[in-house]
Formats: sequence, C-alpha cells, structure tokens
Amino acid sequence: MSRLAQAGSPRAGMLACICDPQFDLPANDNSHGRPNAVPLALGFAFAVLAQTLASGILPIAGAMLAPRPVLATLPFAAMMLGAALASFPASFLGDAFGRRTGFALGASLGIAGGAVLALGLLQRQFAFACLGALWLGMAQGFSFFYRHEAAASAGRPAAATAGVMAGGLLAALVGPTLASFSEALFSPFLLVGSAVLAALAHTASLGVAVRLAPDARPWIDTGAAGPLKAIMAPTLLGMLAWFGMSLVMASAPLALMDCGVAEGAVFGFIALHVAAMYAPAVPLALLGRYLKPQAVAAGGTLLVLLAYPLQHTDATSLVTAALILVGAGWSAATVGCTAWLHQSARPGRLALALHDGALFSAAILGAALAGRFF
Repeated sequence: MSRLAQAGSPRAGMLACICDPQFDLPANDNSHGRPNAVPLALGFAFAVLAQTLASGILPIAGAMLAPRPVLATLPFAAMMLGAALASFPASFLGDAFGRRTGFALGASLGIAGGAVLALGLLQRQFAFACLGALWLGMAQGFSFFYRHEAAASAGRPAAATAGVMAGGLLAALVGPTLASFSEALFSPFLLVGSAVLAALAHTASLGVAVRLAPDARPWIDTGAAGPLKAIMAPTLLGMLAWFGMSLVMASAPLALMDCGVAEGAVFGFIALHVAAMYAPAVPLALLGRYLKPQAVAAGGTLLVLLAYPLQHTDATSLVTAALILVGAGWSAATVGCTAWLHQSARPGRLALALHDGALFSAAILGAALAGRFF
C-alpha cells in the first residue's frame, strides 16, 4: 500500500471541500427577465392590510398598556422606527441575495411581530407590544421595496410603481371588515384578533414572496449603479410629502373629536384616509406612462401642502377633506418620486436605502411634531 494517498482520492478522516467554484459568489435569485407585476402588487397588498391593521391597533394598545400616559404613543413610534431601520437591510439583502430572500425575510418579521403583539395584548405586557410593533414596522419597511422592484424592472417606472401601489387599495377597503370579523372571533380579548390577522396577512405575503424569482445569477451582474447625487431632488420632495402626511394624520383623530365626532366613528374616517392613500395609484398605473415623474411628484406634494390649513378648521367636512387630500397627495408624490429615482440611472443599494430611510425618518419627525403644530 502506498504511504501517501493520491490527490483527490477519498479516505477515512479526510476533509474535502465539495463546493463548486462557480458558486463561490453569493447567489442572487433575481432573474434576468422582468418580474410579473401581479405578484408584486399582491405581495404589497397583503403588507398594506397588515399595516392598516397595525395603524389602528397600536394607538389604542399604547393607551391600554402604557405604564404612564406619556408612553402611550411609544408602540406607534416603534413601528415607524422599525420601518426606517429596515430600509438598509431591505435594500442590501434584496440586491445581494435577491428579491425573494429580501421580501420573505420582511414578511417573516411581520409574522413574528403580529404574534408578539397579540401575546402582549393577551398578557397585557407593554414591552411585548412595543417589540411586536417594531417588527411589524420592519416588515413595512421591506414591503415598500416592492415599488422599487417594479420601477427598476419596467420601461415605464411611474406606471409600474403605481400598479404595485394600487394593490394596496383593495387591502385598505377590506381591512375594516376583516378586522371586525377577527375581533368578533377573538372576543372578549380586545385587539387580539386584529393582531393575529396582521400576522396572517404577512403569512400570505410570505407565500407570494417565495414564488417571485426562481432563477439565480451573481449579484455582481446586476449592473452599474448611478451616482448618489441623482437621488437628492426626489428624496427631498418625497420627504416633504411624507412629513406633511404624517403631520396631518397624527392629529386627525383629535381634530375630528374636537368637531364632535364620536371615538368609535373616527376609525371610519381613518379608513377613508387609507383608501385615499392608494386610490390615485389606479389611474396613475394607466396614465403614468404619459406623465413626467417630476410633475406627478410635485402635484402630489402640492396636495399635501393644501391639506395642512384645512386641519385647523372646526368643520368635520373640511377635516375629512384634509385627510383625503393628504392621502391622495402622498400617493402621487410617492409614485412620482420613485419613478423619478429610477428613470435616469439605476440607483444602487446605498441610494435606495438612503431614499427610503429618509422618507420614513421624515414621517417620524412629522408625527413627533404634530402635537406642537395643532
């Protein structure tokens, strides 16, 4: 017997690498072909359903569970913070490992967030409610990258972005009905049914995400990224729209109650506002190819600015008009700024992360300052 085994010959105790050199690079599951717009819109719709439910749950949950009144807004703030924090991993993971991996991770965070929030409500644990809200917010941050995926892979980014966001309209319309059914199912445990439904919505979103892209390619083949300075204008305009939307939205319930609207009826007005946030995406999906993204973004921001003074009135109709205007303006501004971002040069991972992080940060600032302006 030879004293030395031949190279490549297996033997007991021998350590060998079975890795194929061609797979040394990180695998990216983004296919060369364009993704189908329907799954992107469907995944976004399920995420919007969860977002709508969480937005209605968290202010009430904070008031119920907070050890001190000053902490009552912390769960809602945690959701917004989670969305901002998710911008960077959502961008980098989606580009490095593919759309399927990124969106699946975001949906998984949403499932866990809804479950932890439900547990916190059952056990009356404020810390659990805040943690669940944070994870739900991170899922929201991941889901907003559906619009980037559509815009980056389409020849008409405005129409593609609007098409994805239009999926949120159906979720916004059926959300209140589904929430009422789930609350009745879990009665007498208040809000637990809605939290469970939010987790189930992200479960459906996960089912869509894992089916998005079957083909693999190295992430280095995704192309050269454009300069960071190209995102400056659409990001600043988008921040103004998101700031104004959050500023008006955060004070809307109190403004409506000052007008004599009962607490229970406020949720109907909020549902109308959420529907207005996604309704303009339907016509924009059809007409976006004929409109300049800059004009759409500017028009949307103008609607947001027009909504602000209406919030100061004592008339329920004008406050309602403010909610509709700010929702529609936010939608148009988001569609326009996203298309503007993608029309000239392909934004890189850092650019997309900075853009969405800036938008969510502006929304957080608007919510924080709402009490000072109203």
